[in-house]
Amino acid sequence: MNAFNGFLVTLGALACIAVGVLILLVVTETLASQAVPISPLRQQLSAMAQDTGGAWWRDVGIALGFIVVGVIVLALETRLVTRTAAPGMVLVSSESNGSVRMSVDSIVQLAQRTAQSNREVRSMRCRVRVTAAGLVIECVAGLRMGADVPEVTAEIQQDVREVIERLTSLQVIDVPVRARYQGDRDQPVLTR
Repeated sequence: MNAFNGFLVTLGALACIAVGVLILLVVTETLASQAVPISPLRQQLSAMAQDTGGAWWRDVGIALGFIVVGVIVLALETRLVTRTAAPGMVLVSSESNGSVRMSVDSIVQLAQRTAQSNREVRSMRCRVRVTAAGLVIECVAGLRMGADVPEVTAEIQQDVREVIERLTSLQVIDVPVRARYQGDRDQPVLTR
């Protein structure tokens, strides 16, 4: 039913734009009102074609109003369809008995949980980009104050790559990690 409603809204918006353009063409005398095939609309447009002065400007405003409303409704409908579309999916495998797809959100959650298993990680936020060559998993890590950044980030990169490739069979081509310290105020920085 949602697809049908979307179709009707889109059709209504296009009709609104068409009526606005038609009014504009007749009022500016680019198109003769007799060329309009719909009789009731032809009669109204004939009356508008006779207008001058302030009434002419009113007719132009009405035409532009139809066009603007149609464009806005069309833009909102397109945006709504984009938002409610299925989440991004990645093809995991395709065989003669069918294909398997996995949501990008699931890969993000798996990467974040994997990285958070490191005892030095306080928080983790990941984002997955799907490229022709494979996955790029970008992570922002909040590390315990005093953690060895090169060592911990290398562990995160290795763990995330291994887990994603093992559990999904997808190629991970890069795991860039941006690190920042995130410590407790009461906890002193430990040095070795």
